[in-house]
Order: sequence, then structure tokens, then C-alpha cells
Amino acid sequence: MPTYRHLFAPRDGYVFVVTYGRSGSTLTQSLLNAIPGYAIRGENANLTHLFAKAIHLVREHEMFRWRREDLGKPRAERRPYLQPILGKPWDPWAGAEKVNPDEFSLALMDLFVRQMLRPPKDCRVCGFKEIRFHEDPSFFRHHLDIMRAAFPKTRFLFQRRNHEAVARSSWWAKQPREQVFSQLRLAERLFADYIAEHPDCTMMLDYERLVSDPEHIRAMHDFLGEPMDPAAVKAVLARSLKH
Repeated sequence: MPTYRHLFAPRDGYVFVVTYGRSGSTLTQSLLNAIPGYAIRGENANLTHLFAKAIHLVREHEMFRWRREDLGKPRAERRPYLQPILGKPWDPWAGAEKVNPDEFSLALMDLFVRQMLRPPKDCRVCGFKEIRFHEDPSFFRHHLDIMRAAFPKTRFLFQRRNHEAVARSSWWAKQPREQVFSQLRLAERLFADYIAEHPDCTMMLDYERLVSDPEHIRAMHDFLGEPMDPAAVKAVLARSLKH
């Protein structure tokens, strides 16, 4: 795929950490970055959500889709609306029939990797963590499906944390408790549903186990197909995060 060389550069694919705020995902980001060849970036304000929305629109919007579907048909078999205008410069959507949604998707994500993730030359697994995937519940599955189709060898690590601990942390503590718990329950339902649909490329992490149970961290490494370096893990766990 030389046309999308940045997207396909990390030879062992991508890992994305999907969670909500104050779940301890920066620790997970650090644990992943302790694996040789990994470059897992931090949050990006859910930028792939905007890209995925654009990709979904090009793929599903009837003005694009109808023109793609009818382009190869004899004129008499096209939709009556399109018969006199398809492929003509006076079509209000002139050129829409030439837009390939798969290539559009790959091109956008290649740009995202090149300009946002910027993997180093020795990177073999890239990705990022984001706390905002669940903020558009109706598009959550579409968003992840589009990412899974565009990014090679995609794995998703979902992360949860005790809701009481989250509710006491940072900006969550300033919101009504039931509102906080409702958001967290919604996010975790979305996570669980996606894991059930795609067990081969997903794993659920528990923050409490990450900080107390080395076997949980080892299970994450096993899922990723990576050996665990106990010394590297110990160094990450010993580092105090000030944010």
C-alpha cells in the first residue's frame, strides 16, 4: 500500500485504548509505551470521530451512494432523477460518483497518522488513547468499525474503573453523582457490546487490577502477543502521575 505508506508503516498494527476520563488510562498508555517498538499517543480530542463521520457520510449519504450505484448502469436502468444528469457538469452533485469511500477512508487515516500520531522510524505498533468515544453513543459502533477497517491489525483495549473512585476524581466531582454514574454505565454498556461483537480484537482492562495484579498486566501483553518485561512494568507502576 505505497499510496498510504504512513498508515501501513507500523508493521505490527495499531492499539487503541477506549475509555472515559479518570479511568487511569494514562497508566495504560505508559505500560504500552514500555513495550519496545510501541508508540501509543495520548488524547486528540476525539479527532477520528470527525474523520469517521465524514467517511460514514461519503459511504452512506444517498447523494453519494446513488451516483456510485448507478454509474455503471445503462442510462435506462438508472434512477429517473439521475438519468439526465449523472456524470454531467450540471449535476448539483457533480463528481460525487467518483468518490471511493474506501480510498477516502484510507487517505484520511493516512493523514491522521502522518500529522497527528507521527510514529518514529522504529515504531512497529502505533495508536492512541481517548476518553471521548462514548460521547456520541449512536455512532460509537460505526466509529470503531471504521477505524478497524482502516487501521491495519487493529486491537482495542477498553478500560473501566470503580465508579465511586471516578466520581470523586477531578472534574467528575463537580457534577451530580447520578449524572456521572449514568455516563459511566452508558460507556461501559457500549464497551461490553462491542467486545461481545468482536472478541478477537478487543479486551477489557480493570484499573484496580492493573495496579494490584501483575497477571492482569501479563494478560494484556498476551492479548497483544508481546512478552512482558517485569522490570519495565515495575518502573511504570512506580512512576507517580501528577496530572
